[in-house]
Amino acid sequence: MRFARQATFFRGPLDAAPVAGVFFLLLIFILLGSLLYTPGVLVKFADAASPDARTITITRDGVLFAGKTNQAADLEQLRAGDLKNARGDQPFRLQVEPGADPRLVEQVRGLFQVELATNDIVNLSGTDNPTVVVAVNFRGQFFFENRQVQEGELKKELRRRLQETSRATKKLTLVVWADKAAENEVVMRLYRLARDAGITEFLLAERPSPFAAPVGRSKP
Repeated sequence: MRFARQATFFRGPLDAAPVAGVFFLLLIFILLGSLLYTPGVLVKFADAASPDARTITITRDGVLFAGKTNQAADLEQLRAGDLKNARGDQPFRLQVEPGADPRLVEQVRGLFQVELATNDIVNLSGTDNPTVVVAVNFRGQFFFENRQVQEGELKKELRRRLQETSRATKKLTLVVWADKAAENEVVMRLYRLARDAGITEFLLAERPSPFAAPVGRSKP
């Protein structure tokens, strides 16, 4: 038994509007994905066999830096000591020798992440204004849009962002991602720099403590 089929092959002209719409959506996703920035300390993988004074070498025996071999238990001391006090603003280079522990490599990479201070306050204040983020690492260096910047360049960038938001009659808020090991003098210098650029509202990013006391509920 056969049933009558109503389906026919499409032989008309192809509408270009839906195709163009999908193409522009893909283009927008690619552009937005390229604008995601991550603050941190730039670490480059070294290709040369001869390390210099700014090369962090991970071997089978530990982490070699500045002529010293550090074990996994000594990494925090390495971060607060030799890495923080290293002279110059040139990026570090990470060199991994064959046979090095992959877990140790990840721990070394984690040393350069910005660690926010922990606050016991449950309800942290925030802002609904447009924001601009500046990161301060444990060495006191400023990072803006995933790159290290000097104070003069940072002031120009903050003024530019402030002018863009002023056209929309909105107030710009500076969000400071300061590492908990950054000195207060460096953070205060950033505040003064932003104030000279015209920004009057600041927000120090913190993370709530996982052991903070729960908020008490009011009884009826």
